Parts: sequence; C-alpha cells; structure tokens
Amino acid sequence: MSEVQEESTYSAFPPEQISPLVEQISQLLQSHNSTLSISEGSCGGLLSSYLVSQAGASKWYQGGTLIYSLNSRLKLNGWSQKEINEYTGPSERVALRLARNLRIELGSEYVLSETGIAGGREYKNLTGIKEGGDVGTVFLAVSTPQGEFSKCVNTGVKERHVNMQLFAKLGLEFLLEVVKDVVAKSEDQKDFSDDDQHEEEEEDKEDLDQQELSNNTKKVKLSD
Repeated sequence: MSEVQEESTYSAFPPEQISPLVEQISQLLQSHNSTLSISEGSCGGLLSSYLVSQAGASKWYQGGTLIYSLNSRLKLNGWSQKEINEYTGPSERVALRLARNLRIELGSEYVLSETGIAGGREYKNLTGIKEGGDVGTVFLAVSTPQGEFSKCVNTGVKERHVNMQLFAKLGLEFLLEVVKDVVAKSEDQKDFSDDDQHEEEEEDKEDLDQQELSNNTKKVKLSD
C-alpha cells in the first residue's frame, strides 16, 4: 500500500474566507443548543463539507441532502409527481419548500437550502429559465422556529466551478445573518418576559403589603 505524502498539494480546506463563517455558525449554534441541516443542489455538497470540517460539528450538524435531479426531489424531499412535472426552475419558492420539508423530516432548529444555476449546461427544458441569462443566480432559504427567510443573489459570474464556491459562501453568510437575527430577537423576548415577570412580582408584593396594612388597621380598631 502506497503512503500519502505528509505535505499535501491541495489548497486549504475550507478556504480562508470560509473558516471564520463556519466558526461563528458553530459557536452560535452550540451556545444556544441548536441544530442545523442542509439542503443543497448547485453547490454539490460544498456547504455540508465546509460545515463538517469544523471540529465538533456533530454537536450541531444533523445532516444534509444533495437534491440534484428532479427525481431526487420526489424521493428525498416529498415532492409529488405533479410538482415535478410543473417545475420550471430554481426560485425562492422552491428554496423555501426545500428548507421547510427538510426541517420537518430532520427536526433541526435551522435548515439552510440552496438552489441555483451555476452554469455549464443547457436549461432549455425549464421554462422558468432564460437561456444563459440567469447563470450565476442562487436562491437561498433558511427555515427556523421563528419563521422563514429567503433571498436571491446573482454573482455575475458564468464559470460553473466559481459559482459553486460563491453560492456556498453566500449561503453561509445568509445563514449566519439569520441565526444572529433569530438569537437576538429571542433574547429580546426573554428580557421582555423577565421584565413582565418582575413587574408582576412587584405588583403581587404591593398587594400583599396593602392586605397586611388593611389587616393591621382592622386589628387596631378591634383593640380600640
């Protein structure tokens, strides 16, 4: 058996611009005991690969699906044959559906989905895609307990392999943005709830004080 050379000729993985994103996502999810799943298409598995490159990812990463062919959507994401037949191309609606269904299947707090047009092949059979005009477009969605979020971005790039990497980076950036927003709102709601509870406790204390004062007054009158 041949031995692998110690010095790898491969580039750093994940890339330098990706590592900070993955680290922040990991820290946020762990600190709030949250889990994540991924549904990707055009990225070809890059999103999941980047995430599981983080040590300890098993604490928060539940799994992912690579939905590439239309048939895989039927088998892996609960699409009906009618929906497959009526499919016209990637869209925010499709991205939201992919995220929503996977969240139901795996029960993760967060699901990031990606579907786009990386380029490098013909899309003539899909009526929702202009020939060549939408290459570089990615649709992203995040499903959370507090709601669903989506966005569309066009990279302006035509090279397939470049778009795959850009789509993955955009997906992680969007995921981080959404998780931060959801966490911040949850903490605000908790603070508001704590304030309400404190006010109720103060009101209860005042009621008890008033009741005690009233009882003492009655005792004084009886003594008289």
